[in-house]
Amino acid sequence: MHATELIALIPALVMFSLAASITPGPNNILLTYSGANFGIRKTMPHIAGIRAGMTLIHIVMLIGLGQLLVKNPNVHMLFKLLASGYILYLAYKICLSRSTNSTSQDQSRPMSFVEAAIFQLINPKCIATLLSLSTALTLPGELYWPSAILGVLMFNIVALFSGFSWIYFGKVISQKLQNPKHQQYFNYVMASLLLVCLPLIHIS
Repeated sequence: MHATELIALIPALVMFSLAASITPGPNNILLTYSGANFGIRKTMPHIAGIRAGMTLIHIVMLIGLGQLLVKNPNVHMLFKLLASGYILYLAYKICLSRSTNSTSQDQSRPMSFVEAAIFQLINPKCIATLLSLSTALTLPGELYWPSAILGVLMFNIVALFSGFSWIYFGKVISQKLQNPKHQQYFNYVMASLLLVCLPLIHIS
């Protein structure tokens, strides 16, 4: 009986995880930028950091600390403001970044594992997604932890697929970015898409 209830939860977990992880947001825009400018291999620490950071937050919320954000909207607003400031900084850095063919000493670099993990702490889309997974998509009673662990596993599997899809998309279009002007235009578009996330963050 318990196994049947858990199996019945899987389609909802998959659909929610796909909708949350495949749609454009700060993480996916940055993964596309990194895939295009640095390639798949050098973007691996970035996507690993995203998954590690989100998984840690997910577990903390499942333990119960996520209710702090539900009961204290001001804390959530603080996260939104911090994320907005960091997104502005990232957009600025992307605009100023040079072609990967450049030999300049101040050449940009991909986001590190630690940087990507820490960013999840203030990423509102991450917080909102994990709050939903920790509350609406868990089962009550003795099935809470089995359903919670299932949610962690399913979300990571689906989100990895989504993340690599965006990295691969960036890698594919990188072939069109050999011209430094084209690459700079691409960087401007990626920076602009990050800025578009700002009003969406504050509407959510």
